[in-house]
Amino acid sequence: MAHVPHGMMRLVATLQNPATTVDDLGQAVETWSDVAVIPMHIEQLDTAESVDDGGPAIQSNYRILCPWHPSISTRSRLLWSDGGTTRYLNIRGATDRDQRRRNMEIIAVEVVL
Repeated sequence: MAHVPHGMMRLVATLQNPATTVDDLGQAVETWSDVAVIPMHIEQLDTAESVDDGGPAIQSNYRILCPWHPSISTRSRLLWSDGGTTRYLNIRGATDRDQRRRNMEIIAVEVVL
């Protein structure tokens, strides 16, 4: 992905990280906690359809450029509202491209069941 100036990062997403809490019965429950709202530039890489025991699923892969954030990891996800639809993008890879903590390149996947 070529350099994208910050002015081109016109979309925003909510960065979420998993958090473990305890429910009323004392059972551990994993929830998602909002960490930050980040601007981003997003490109769809490809889309594939698969069928398994749960039925058909569509998987879309995205490449995202955003400002560096210390809380982004492969356990994180991004919530992105796209024309009234909320998309959940699970982060599969995050790279500090120039090793200067300025920009990150993220590979994320959205699975729609």
